[in-house]
Amino acid sequence: MKCAACRSEMISKTGELDLRIHGRLYLVKNVTFFECPRCGEKVLEPEVVESLFARIQEGDYTEETMTVPVLNGAHD
Repeated sequence: MKCAACRSEMISKTGELDLRIHGRLYLVKNVTFFECPRCGEKVLEPEVVESLFARIQEGDYTEETMTVPVLNGAHD
């Protein structure tokens, strides 16, 4: 699969992805996706996207609290 952003060949990986859907952040663990080694673009297969959206709609997930570093992007 070619990267839509830079046209490099993407590689298949399994790992974690963070998705922001309707303003809510979801961490997806153990998911297979394609990643561009050149620009970092990540792509999920359509079947995976459908499955994840269905699970979100059904509430089929656990809620965990994580500590996330937050930076203020304002500068002088």
